[in-house]
Amino acid sequence: MILKSVFKKELNNFKKLVDNELLNIYPNGPKLIKDPINYVVTGGKRLRPSLCLLICNSFNKDITKALIPAVSIELLHLFSLVHDDIMDNDDIRHNKQTIHKKWNIPVAILAGDAILALAFKRLNNADHSIKELFNSALIAVCEGQALDIEYEELNNISEKQYLDMIDLKTGHMLGLSAQLGGILSKVSTNNQSKLKEYGTLIGRAFQIQDDILEIISDSSIMGKSLESDFILGKKTFLMIQARDKFPDKFNDILKQSEDNYKIAFKLYKNLLLEEKIIANSIDYVVKTFNDAENLVKGIIPNDSLRNFITILKNRKF
Repeated sequence: MILKSVFKKELNNFKKLVDNELLNIYPNGPKLIKDPINYVVTGGKRLRPSLCLLICNSFNKDITKALIPAVSIELLHLFSLVHDDIMDNDDIRHNKQTIHKKWNIPVAILAGDAILALAFKRLNNADHSIKELFNSALIAVCEGQALDIEYEELNNISEKQYLDMIDLKTGHMLGLSAQLGGILSKVSTNNQSKLKEYGTLIGRAFQIQDDILEIISDSSIMGKSLESDFILGKKTFLMIQARDKFPDKFNDILKQSEDNYKIAFKLYKNLLLEEKIIANSIDYVVKTFNDAENLVKGIIPNDSLRNFITILKNRKF
């Protein structure tokens, strides 16, 4: 318990460092860009930059140098959230209105684009190889988002296709965070690859956690709109299991959703609970976290990466 408390304090210190960097990320400029940017950069867990800083700190490296690219990772993430919220027409993010709801879609697009530019502006003096990693991450996120939208209209998406999609959309960014921490800490190329895979796996587990929590949690805990995945026909890990294992029941629910999606959502939730789809999906999440933990044993000279997973495992199920 003491170790866990100390580790949480360490993560909180990293979060504060990132928060302070973001406070004046865009001090001057048109009010219609500045206000939305300042609005969106407040709030959030800062998991991605914290993971990068955590790895650097574990090797006793100067994390002030790592702070520049770490904050760029967070800005890249925030850019993707702003555009994701527009595409999904979500109302809530981080327990407050999304930008396009508080202002409008054109303002949200401008703010998101400016946040992306700020992310790359911070990397002006970074090595070319690091810039290329950010370029690859941006393309991966866009590809993942494109597949997510494309899959809404397709009914035969497999579990593998879904996992590949969330690895692009969610896992790649956490993979970059861990890989960047390894690069800045000058670990071997092989260990950099393992750290990247570690981040990708915890991103995969984190996304499936979200799929589960959007069913059994509520918006005040999650800090964002719920039920939107079901309404939009988003393909999730849970939905694919329900469709493949209980096709008749699942198809009946889809028919019901054409008349009343709220009743259909309750039936869907009951199916997931009664047939233990949620319980089995939680088992898959835990296994994926464990695979990530085993992958990096011996790379970091302390238990930081295991503790990081423990924090993620304990999100409210």
